[in-house]
Amino acid sequence: TPFQNLPDRSVRLRINTRINGAAIGEIDFSANHLRLNLAFNGCIDAGDTPYEDIGEAAGGLSRDTVKSFITIAMGANDRKQAASSASLKGINGEQFVRLTEAAVGVFPKLELFSGWGLYAQNLEGQILKNVMLEGVKKDIVCLPVHDAVAAEQKHLEWARETMLECWDRQMDARGLARVKIDLP
Repeated sequence: TPFQNLPDRSVRLRINTRINGAAIGEIDFSANHLRLNLAFNGCIDAGDTPYEDIGEAAGGLSRDTVKSFITIAMGANDRKQAASSASLKGINGEQFVRLTEAAVGVFPKLELFSGWGLYAQNLEGQILKNVMLEGVKKDIVCLPVHDAVAAEQKHLEWARETMLECWDRQMDARGLARVKIDLP
């Protein structure tokens, strides 16, 4: 939606908009594509800090570097394509090898270099659509934002619970998703 295109990193515009005149919050799935992949490939819990765990196993690489690598590696159709894309993000060849080995070492069933990112986007979209439909039933507005929804602050707990329920139902798994709440 156009709402998700509002700037929010350099200028915190999106999080400071209002729904029905009320302040909002964003409930965001944490490490969602990685969690979806692990749920799909064996109902494996990624834990609370999967990016940090991979970064530590890779020799102390930052969470942002790991997140970038995972996004690239899950979206790429093969290792060569991923390595090329990673280099454009400042991940050198040696780091790429360390990250690949660490990711598979920490999560042996994690599927990389197969174009799985598109499948994850479809699953994510279905989950968020279901959250919005549940909101319609309760007359609660929730707007999709990539892997999150924005809702009035008075509905944040409902949105958090509903997101986790819809994730569990879509993935036929329990307790594998994590969310965080961002406030203005």
